[in-house]
Amino acid sequence: MRAKLILALATMSVAALSTTVVAANPGAASGASTHDHAKGCERSFEAAVEDYRVTTFEKDADGFNALLADDVTVVLAEGTTLVGKKASADFVEAFFGNPAWTQTLDVVRTVKHRCQTAFVLFDSVLTMTPGGTPEPLAIGVTFVRERGQWLVLHNQDSTGPVAS
Repeated sequence: MRAKLILALATMSVAALSTTVVAANPGAASGASTHDHAKGCERSFEAAVEDYRVTTFEKDADGFNALLADDVTVVLAEGTTLVGKKASADFVEAFFGNPAWTQTLDVVRTVKHRCQTAFVLFDSVLTMTPGGTPEPLAIGVTFVRERGQWLVLHNQDSTGPVAS
């Protein structure tokens, strides 16, 4: 009798523990895993980086500005600093309004931290006019994840190509 009571209590304890684990991690019951979350986070970050590149190539100011966090800071290669989304968006609208320039954005490195912040380093060449002098740039962009969306928190342009 005592063995049956111990077995019954042990079974109830395991069931209670399982319920607690599932309640604390609802994805565990459906088969979702931390790995699945990390892959989804990685894919959404890669999509944000591609959106950054495509909106630049297409000079899509509205699309680019949608990627900016409200408290974004932009530092241009010559030292101009733009603080906040409005100042940055105004600059982007004026800059993207010039149809003459072209720019490359080759991803050199990305780093993600717990699906909260991420960084991408671009090797870039900006040419302001057709046949103009190409300007090599190293561009570092820090993203932050807010309400499930990757947004640009800091954009730093530096003169010169990315060092190998």
